[in-house]
Amino acid sequence: MTEINFLNIIQVLVAIALIGFILIQRGPGATAGSAFGGGASGTVFGAKGSGSFLTKSTAILATLFFIITMLIAIDASETFSSVDAASGEQDLGVFGTLEDVDSGPSVTPVGGTDEVTSNEALNDVLNTAEEQVAETVDAVEAAGEQVEQAAEKTAEEIKKATESEDSDGNN
Repeated sequence: MTEINFLNIIQVLVAIALIGFILIQRGPGATAGSAFGGGASGTVFGAKGSGSFLTKSTAILATLFFIITMLIAIDASETFSSVDAASGEQDLGVFGTLEDVDSGPSVTPVGGTDEVTSNEALNDVLNTAEEQVAETVDAVEAAGEQVEQAAEKTAEEIKKATESEDSDGNN
């Protein structure tokens, strides 16, 4: 845990330095002198100016930042692993642990472990479900017939209303 804290401190320092070096670099059309207040600042970092020094420093700091990030991730994955190295069991949190995954899932009936009882209970549930589905289908068919009758009645009323208007001459 102390390794992660140490790496976090180093990473914060590298990030701050990286931000500083990026902000100091000159943008397009600007000179390095604008950061230091004069035209002579081009010689502060050497005869070539600040471009090469700042570019190399930024690249080194960015690489260091990514390396430290990877080290923190590797250390954290080993420290906070969900698999117990001693027993080889995976910790699933509130759900418990996986035991003997190769045997496949097992189902234990509520009424007991007798296979005949569980098959009878399953058949009862299936029969009840079939009955409910049949009742639902019947209800839907009856509702469909009612809708058809209402539509026919409405169509007849519209036809009568249209014919009465035609006979009155009120188009």
